[in-house]
Amino acid sequence: MTSKKSYIIDILIIVVIGGLSLYFSVGKEVKHVYKTIMHADIRWMIFLAAIMMGYYVTDGIITAMFARRYKKDYTIKQGFINGLVGTLFSDITPSSSGGQFAQVYLFNHQGIDPTTSTSILLMCFISYQAVMIVLTAIIMLIQAPYFMHEGAHVAFMAFLGFAINFAVTSALLLAAKSEKVHHFITKYVVTFLSKIHIVKNKEATIYKVEDYLTSFRRELANLEKNKKLFFKACLGNLIKLSIMYSTPFFACKALHIHVTIAQFLNFMSLAAIINLINTFLPIPGASGGSEGMYMVLFAFLGQVNASSSMMLWRFFSFYFGLIVSFIVFVSSKEMKRPVAPIETTD
Repeated sequence: MTSKKSYIIDILIIVVIGGLSLYFSVGKEVKHVYKTIMHADIRWMIFLAAIMMGYYVTDGIITAMFARRYKKDYTIKQGFINGLVGTLFSDITPSSSGGQFAQVYLFNHQGIDPTTSTSILLMCFISYQAVMIVLTAIIMLIQAPYFMHEGAHVAFMAFLGFAINFAVTSALLLAAKSEKVHHFITKYVVTFLSKIHIVKNKEATIYKVEDYLTSFRRELANLEKNKKLFFKACLGNLIKLSIMYSTPFFACKALHIHVTIAQFLNFMSLAAIINLINTFLPIPGASGGSEGMYMVLFAFLGQVNASSSMMLWRFFSFYFGLIVSFIVFVSSKEMKRPVAPIETTD
């Protein structure tokens, strides 16, 4: 696991960049933004907290569903804790790189060996990515006129975020299904990245890519065989993404900003753009980038309303989970348990 010093640095980066983003977004409207937030409707605040808890509980249910394929007595509570630990370490590490390592570590204490836990996380990733691509594709098609109406920059951000995610997911699926694509990626793509000094250790990278693609192919085949489980996981991920995409709308409702149900899909589509691009931001927690994109995409609300709703949205979509996951991490007995005997089922 990464050193404590590295985590502290990452947390400082989140705080500093997040703080600067808030400062520049608020500008000279500090008093008005403060007044707007102070008059927030507590009922909508509770609702936002409730749906975000629902988001993390749903994530725990999905994790538990896949884990039970290998350990029958794995509980939703264990899945909930595991998912939150993943959230914590994803949020405080660059490119969310620490989340899966932390989950594998915790899985080991929950009686599931590292090889099996990697398979579980891959199935979680495949089902999530499948839903995100399909859902956002539908949103892009339906909302294309709206994006163009809002400006070329909005349409470009929507296209760019979707295109990158679609390309990466398609490349993974093709590599899993086609030996030729698999060979092309490991031989030519990695070699090219090595020549331009993006990849430092060519041989080690090829080994990692080979291992990942082999595991990806295996778990994809498992999901194809178990369509009922895959459907349930996709349904859970649809709920998760719907919750995450709806938070800007409910943040506006909490702040008494006049928005109507007719605008709900517009808000969801703009939040989807942020989520798509955040996937590839290397800064811990996508700090700075998230706030900046929100201010650009929701500029139609006006500076005070955009800044106020952005602060509330960012708190519930990011910092709320960070706080809850930290509390669970330091208070849970799961991480303190000795490694349990491994129980697997075919």
